[in-house]
Amino acid sequence: MMIDRSQPPALRQFGEVKLTFPPRQVFTNGIQYWAVTGAATDINRLSIYVRGGSLHEHKPMLAALTALLLLEGSRERNAQQIAERLDHYGAWKTAQCHDTHTEVGLSSLNSNYDSTLPIVMDCIENPTFPVSQLEVLKRRYAATCAMQRERVKVLAEDEMRRLYYGDGHPLARTVTPEGIMNVTLDDVKGFYRRYYSPANCSAVLSGNVVHDILRVTDRCLGGWKRDGIADKDVDWRPKPSSQMLSVVHKPGAVQAAVVMTLPAVLRSHPDYLALRFAVTLLGGYFGSRLNRNIREQKGLTYGIQSYLAGMVHDAHIAISTECAPQYVKQVIAEVRHEMRRLCQEPASAAEMETVRQHMISDMVKTLDTPFTLASYVSSTLLYGVYAEYFNDQMATVQSMTTERLIEVAQKYLRPDDLRIVVAGDEQLL
Repeated sequence: MMIDRSQPPALRQFGEVKLTFPPRQVFTNGIQYWAVTGAATDINRLSIYVRGGSLHEHKPMLAALTALLLLEGSRERNAQQIAERLDHYGAWKTAQCHDTHTEVGLSSLNSNYDSTLPIVMDCIENPTFPVSQLEVLKRRYAATCAMQRERVKVLAEDEMRRLYYGDGHPLARTVTPEGIMNVTLDDVKGFYRRYYSPANCSAVLSGNVVHDILRVTDRCLGGWKRDGIADKDVDWRPKPSSQMLSVVHKPGAVQAAVVMTLPAVLRSHPDYLALRFAVTLLGGYFGSRLNRNIREQKGLTYGIQSYLAGMVHDAHIAISTECAPQYVKQVIAEVRHEMRRLCQEPASAAEMETVRQHMISDMVKTLDTPFTLASYVSSTLLYGVYAEYFNDQMATVQSMTTERLIEVAQKYLRPDDLRIVVAGDEQLL
């Protein structure tokens, strides 16, 4: 049968979609873990989460540099030998820093896992922290930081973090090349001693997690013995500045970056999921109101977006774009206009359905593979997501009404409460 390519394929609604959260389990040494299995190929990924991230640093990039340097030398192998052995087995290691945790990961074929995991665990248990590698890492990230700080978007985001979180908050700290180069080997060793212990770790396994994979992981990760205590939960809620507008001068910049924020409610609040729908309709996808108005109709920018950021201790609405300096005031005015319109005018049934289907299609990507589902499971550690969040969000999106939309918009999308940062050449603004 020939396909009639002059006709678009028929659209159909998603049926009932639910996520069954995997049970929490415990290795021999007390490390809690979750296993997400179902891959068709014999590959798996182990993500180890150390409760110590950007919020716990006394110097910028310290958590990330500790994790990266950790994997550059162990009692049995130097950096080159580690890289060569993992490459031989077709495996790779990763290190990534989040606000509350640092993630150390290993991706490996099941058939080689018994050989690759001991290599990574030797790094975690017996790191040598080679100072030569630390200097290489610092120079690399300092150079990247210097290039990033030439961008007006980065300058605006840095200033917004300072205003939103308040002076003295760890997330308000500006990362500079000089700050990165100021990290010492003693700093790295101290961070490792303070946070790297079984009592302060969790893990997520994903892929084809068969019994042998669990057995090897329990022998290696579950066999890790090091004294330590679980890090205490600290109140890292933001303490915003009273300043509502800031301009960051970047001489010679031909573009201006505009970043706006509004306070929101935590994921556990009854309004959070409905607010996420409202923020998506406002600027969370390409056909959103902000993009249609400011990009498509008025041509003031190549793109503008809004999103609801939900963290463990904080949630806020962010709106960001870049435009020519002479359009900054008009862009801000149009953002306020669209916020007021959302608070006052009911959305059409067609627009509600478009946003609904966009959000549902985005959500079901979580279920694509064990690895995407594992990322969702990890978010319970990193962002305060609770086990039933997916199902609650699906129910909220499917049942959202225009009345509920206006209700949450009026409560949280208040134009007069916008905190605004503009970065660019002051002479052109």
